[in-house]
Amino acid sequence: MAYLSELIGRAVRDHRGMTLGRLNDLLILPEEKSAYPRVVALALKNGNAAANLLAWLGTEDLAGNIIVLQTQPQPYQETGQEIYLARDVMDKQVIDVEDHRMVRVNDLELGRIGSDYRLLNVDVGGRGLLRRLGVENFAERIVERFNRQIPNHAVAWCDLSFLPEVGVRLNVSRQNFNELHPADIAEILEDVGPRRAGDLIRDLGDEKIADTLMELETDFQAEVLESFSKERAADIVEEMEPDEAADLLNELEPEKRQAVLDLMEQEEREDVQELLAHQEDTAGGLMTTNYASVPPEISVGQALEYLRNDPDAQEAEMIYYVYVLDPDDKLLGVLSLSNLVLAAPETPIEQLMRTNPVYAGLTTPRDEVLEELSKYNLLAIPVVNEDNQLQGIVTADDALEMLLPQEWKVKLPRLFR
Repeated sequence: MAYLSELIGRAVRDHRGMTLGRLNDLLILPEEKSAYPRVVALALKNGNAAANLLAWLGTEDLAGNIIVLQTQPQPYQETGQEIYLARDVMDKQVIDVEDHRMVRVNDLELGRIGSDYRLLNVDVGGRGLLRRLGVENFAERIVERFNRQIPNHAVAWCDLSFLPEVGVRLNVSRQNFNELHPADIAEILEDVGPRRAGDLIRDLGDEKIADTLMELETDFQAEVLESFSKERAADIVEEMEPDEAADLLNELEPEKRQAVLDLMEQEEREDVQELLAHQEDTAGGLMTTNYASVPPEISVGQALEYLRNDPDAQEAEMIYYVYVLDPDDKLLGVLSLSNLVLAAPETPIEQLMRTNPVYAGLTTPRDEVLEELSKYNLLAIPVVNEDNQLQGIVTADDALEMLLPQEWKVKLPRLFR
């Protein structure tokens, strides 16, 4: 075994004992048939001269303090597919999918297999850092006195996917990136930053990207969305909750915002445009247009069947409350889903619903909305226009989030979906 940190700087001699320079880097070439790429060249430095590439011929030995070439050195011609281990991998970041965080590559472990040296593991733990500093053995003696051990945190190279365009590696040994919860992906993206985030999630489905963006702050969302084409951005925004989509579009430059809106499907576009017309700090600006409703003249059993087949109910941001609307969408009453589940199927909805429900107007300030939610212990409050027609609902988490200080504004759990 050999570690890159211990190899860099070693003298390299030819088969006649002449010093050619010092090892500056090792080059590997990814192979389809092998999970562990082999070293194909050595990059040597001699003073201020440009690095000299020598082909790995299989007769070199990296085990000693001096690297000796056993045969006549041969120059190496790059193909453009090579990865420089010290330049391209060392000190770069790794996304640890298991712990949902960014970690740094502290060292690289190589092993001899036949006549080749191959890259086996990436050290992302404290042991690799101590080795880089040259104090690994000293540190081990210290911790042994306290009956402790320095943890060894290494990831097999075959469990990594190289993303040279963003300089990040993705650890997929335990879970595929696509299988992570959107909140976990969002946590990783916050570490990576918005410029790299778009490249990392580009291959995810539109719905998964939308769910992930909704876990992030709107300014971060907007920067990520800027990395996508207008067509893809429109597809992603269509998958978001209307209120979240409106907040995001408000962060975009007017030209980009309009371009995205023009490319959205008519129904989704109209929902978002309706919200964009309201001030952000009012009930109209906070509300979502996705909610569950039933007509008044049916029974509990019919209402449950109605909800099962209603596309709007399927898209509802929270379905704890079901609103009773007349044919003109005027708000007549409200009942909870538990009311429906526990009532006898033949019970008329008009008999079960609560009339004169608490509501907010489109221009009601957000402070008053939150006060009403708190006063009546509600999870959501309906928003109506001047004709008492239901326009949307404001959920408690959305209202509270608007009032949090910026430094506390970690996305609240979406308990109501």
